[in-house]
Amino acid sequence: MSAVSELTPQMQGYVGEFMDPDNLGWLPYVMYFHPTNFRTDIVSTDDSGFRYSEARNARYSATTLNTEDPVRLLVGSSTVFGTGATADRHTLSSRLTENDPRPERWINFGGRAFNSMQELFQFLLYRHRLPPVKEVVIFSGLNDLVLSGLPSNLRGEHGGFFFSQQFFDRLTGTRATGLPWFKKGGQRAMSGTVLPVDEQVIYTSDLILRHLNSWRMLCDALGARLTYVLQPLANWVRPTGSVEEQAIFAELDTQGSFRETYRDVCSVETHRLFSNHLQLGMKEMGVRFINFTSVLAQAARPDQWLFVDRIHLTDEGSDVVAKLLLRELNQGNLT
Repeated sequence: MSAVSELTPQMQGYVGEFMDPDNLGWLPYVMYFHPTNFRTDIVSTDDSGFRYSEARNARYSATTLNTEDPVRLLVGSSTVFGTGATADRHTLSSRLTENDPRPERWINFGGRAFNSMQELFQFLLYRHRLPPVKEVVIFSGLNDLVLSGLPSNLRGEHGGFFFSQQFFDRLTGTRATGLPWFKKGGQRAMSGTVLPVDEQVIYTSDLILRHLNSWRMLCDALGARLTYVLQPLANWVRPTGSVEEQAIFAELDTQGSFRETYRDVCSVETHRLFSNHLQLGMKEMGVRFINFTSVLAQAARPDQWLFVDRIHLTDEGSDVVAKLLLRELNQGNLT
């Protein structure tokens, strides 16, 4: 039995039927979203595709709460969605709610494979179904950085998105089959220009800051506190992970598509440049920025199993991250 299937059997719950293109929801502007009313022991979604959270003896989602009680919104992609969690109660939003002494629940507003523009559009599409929003925390960054490695013809003016190869092939009448959602290759993909890694970092930072400025204006109008958290990557946090992480990463590194997609973003130098660009831009914008890699690196024990792959968290990882994130967000001043 492989290390991945033995150590993280729950990952099978996030592929197959759940990620079958025939089961995905196809939404305007956002492009795609999770299957609706999906139910397994590992993951469940509401009638709009948002994942349920379980905390404080309650089960809730973005569209199922009393619209009068304020909430706190956790925005992001698959790490926020909770890929890797063994059940809904182990996602970041669930653990934030369980560990936060304040009354407001944290809402899982994560979209698998979303970029920063899709995160923003999803809020615009569903804001009318949300209760009053007291706080918005965007826990993101990696997808935009990975997508900046796409050729220019797939990035366009507004940045790339996952499934872009299939999308453009469908538009032009060429049906691509057997392509994984993260694949960069293909005849069309090879026709554009790929940026060097240092330029990818600048490009990504500018794109995120552009989208974040819209978040800032929206949050100012709503009276909601806004924080951007650059999510951690296992290689950024520590050079050598736990025994379990080492076994999983070694196996994943034998899979060409995974190695090809994430190789360029894994270096510590890439993280340093990326974090610095974002921090400077957000300081000028007046948006609070948290480089969570630094936070987690200081707190993580060498033997602590935090990641199911280099991006997504274990159940323990979600609990550790939630507690640290609450500490950083509030620093003794809970409001």
